[in-house]
Amino acid sequence: MFQKNKGFRIFFWVSLALIGTFVFFPLLWMINTALKPTSDTFSMAFFTGPKTMDNFIHIVTDEKIMRYLRNSLLVSFGSSLMATVVCSLAGYSFAKFRYRGRKFIMGMFMMSQAFPQAILLLSIYGIMQKLGLLGSYWSLLISYVVFTLPVGTWTLKSYFDQIPDALIESAKIDGATHLQIMGKIIFPLAVPGMITIAIYGFVWSWNDLLYSMTLVTDNARRTLASGLVMTFLGMGSTNWGYMMAASIVAAIPVTIIFVFLQRYFIQGLTSGAVKG
Repeated sequence: MFQKNKGFRIFFWVSLALIGTFVFFPLLWMINTALKPTSDTFSMAFFTGPKTMDNFIHIVTDEKIMRYLRNSLLVSFGSSLMATVVCSLAGYSFAKFRYRGRKFIMGMFMMSQAFPQAILLLSIYGIMQKLGLLGSYWSLLISYVVFTLPVGTWTLKSYFDQIPDALIESAKIDGATHLQIMGKIIFPLAVPGMITIAIYGFVWSWNDLLYSMTLVTDNARRTLASGLVMTFLGMGSTNWGYMMAASIVAAIPVTIIFVFLQRYFIQGLTSGAVKG
């Protein structure tokens, strides 16, 4: 059996420390800057010197920033819910039904992942313009569902593949319809996978900047990512304390969701990756 000698342990801990520094140092710097008074923004003091909560107070009392936050929550939760429902139905269809063109459609789902988001934006922009949805939240909701669909569908298909067909046949014999089977038998067994897709869809839409800036241009409707860019970018003098405080506030919802649902997220990824 491979013995972990002293040299290996030193290499492991040094590598771990370097990776940890690379990952967490920018976050610590952001927190440090957010806590500094405006006059000390460019000082090299790292968690030393005077600290203040004025930057955070300014952000949470700024009506415009809070409106961006509400818009982001609305769009992210809405797209997450829609994506979970659509992916569940599509995954169940691919797993339990046999019809002409099924494998071709499944392949097209995965092929869509090969195209850069910027390229797809050109066609999505034209479609939304023709449908009259440009500038509305529906353009963002549909776009986010489209990007969550391939990964979500294949993940949930793996879940549904593990559910015995005999269970579905027994329900049919008892007179259950397909909707009843999905709602009362299939979906409850796939809750971890569905939560995984919900988190994935939420994070994807929450962090998006390209589509939110392009499809919605009304300042009152902007989401948090694009709103912060339009607020702080291009100003004559950028207040870095405000910007870092706003970035921390923007990270709070995703952090809370992941902390409370991480066990479902990990379970969903590991269970959905193994085909029974």
